[in-house]
Amino acid sequence: MAPLTVAITGASGFVGSHILKAALNQGYNTVAISRGAKAAYIKKASSKYGERLRVVEVDNIFTGKIDKEVFKGVDALIHVATPLASKGTPFEEVIPNAINGTLNIVQQAADAGVKSIVLTGSLAAVWNPERSFKPDDWNPITIEKALDSKNPMVLYEANKKYSELAVWEWAEKHPEVEVTFILPPMCFGPYEHEFYDVREDNLSLSIQFMYSFIYPDAQYPVFLLHTDVRDLALAHLNALKAPPTSAIGRKRVFFASPHDLDYKDVFALLAEKRPQLKERFNKREPPVPPLTRVPCDFKRIEEVTGFKPEDMRTVEQTLLDLYDDCLMLEEKWKAEGRDASKLPGSIANIHPV
Repeated sequence: MAPLTVAITGASGFVGSHILKAALNQGYNTVAISRGAKAAYIKKASSKYGERLRVVEVDNIFTGKIDKEVFKGVDALIHVATPLASKGTPFEEVIPNAINGTLNIVQQAADAGVKSIVLTGSLAAVWNPERSFKPDDWNPITIEKALDSKNPMVLYEANKKYSELAVWEWAEKHPEVEVTFILPPMCFGPYEHEFYDVREDNLSLSIQFMYSFIYPDAQYPVFLLHTDVRDLALAHLNALKAPPTSAIGRKRVFFASPHDLDYKDVFALLAEKRPQLKERFNKREPPVPPLTRVPCDFKRIEEVTGFKPEDMRTVEQTLLDLYDDCLMLEEKWKAEGRDASKLPGSIANIHPV
């Protein structure tokens, strides 16, 4: 039996690069969909994988057209890419681009015969004042309030909420396609360097958050709800083999670490295991987090992704791998004569996501 072919959008991003690597490790044929220079970076590794890795360069999958040949021979789609507010995109266009672009990708995949679609959602789509995380819970944010806020992270919450709602409405009309949403909080862990071109100016947001612990007077993130990015990558692939919706119901899964994590835990772990970082510790008093872990339904997580709590990486594994990777990058950049002192060390006050 020939291996399945999986198309992955956002394959050069922090999460997407891990999904791409995990898919190749599991024997899938892959189609990596990415933009410009990022696609070129992935292509550097294509010779190693031969025909098992096809790289498709796109301009903008949310506002531009996708060549119909992209999905030729593809069995499953993992859609990770998300448009963010940027200098090149007017604030008011981000949410419509996300909704229309996501529906465009999903519809084109279905038209090409793709029968299984897994999408990366976000806890941002669910975050609510009651701190409730049930399958039918949603963030109360409206598009109008998001636009009025002028806050990119509030816009991100609305972006993820309304994009997901649009796909579920589409899925109701297309029961022949299996649709799964996996909703993580912040993703921690090391980079997948083979497919992610890490530079001083493109650190993932979650890594920027964790740098706040080793920069004097930096602003802390508002909480540390998290999952390990490598566990999340495998969860996406495992979801392709989940029972059908007709058997287990709508596959909307909150996927987060089962382990509590407080700010003081980070400092304690680093002080014990990486004492060379103690002189860099942030001197600010950390806040009291509203939650230290997401109250996930692990029975449901196992049903859809195969993960049990004991299968997930420990906080120590996740954080030490993250900081070791960052320290390695710092040394590399310094050896190349690059200024590693300008790494993000002062994080603006971020709205909860």
